Amino acid sequence: MKRLAITAASLTIAGALLLLASAPCMAEDLAAAKDKFNSLCVKCHGASAKGDGPAAVTLVTKPGDLTDCTKMHGVTDDMLFEIIKEGGPVAGLDQAMQGFSEGLSDDDIKGLVSYIRSFCDHPNPVVADHRPSPSK
Repeated sequence: MKRLAITAASLTIAGALLLLASAPCMAEDLAAAKDKFNSLCVKCHGASAKGDGPAAVTLVTKPGDLTDCTKMHGVTDDMLFEIIKEGGPVAGLDQAMQGFSEGLSDDDIKGLVSYIRSFCDHPNPVVADHRPSPSK
């Protein structure tokens, strides 16, 4: 019994160390995904990711609000991946949502999925450097 407890504790510590060791990589990956989002997605989805980018006014269908957590929780990671890779029509969305299979690797797309998911990690998501002003 004592041996089992030591093994379980060792595995827990090893797992925690692995998580801590990979945290800087995850942060770098998220930063790279944010850069990709800013260069590819902001024109339609906007810096706030609410579907209010400068090109949104030219579109017949408004781009999705990626901060609408109720709607986003109904979209699986796999579907979000496919939408980014193949474009909107793969999910019955507007064809104006182009796919990025030619310009992005699968790892790049997975990073974008993680970055987009980060918008709903908090009840009031902070998106793309648009932070609320401190109260006075």
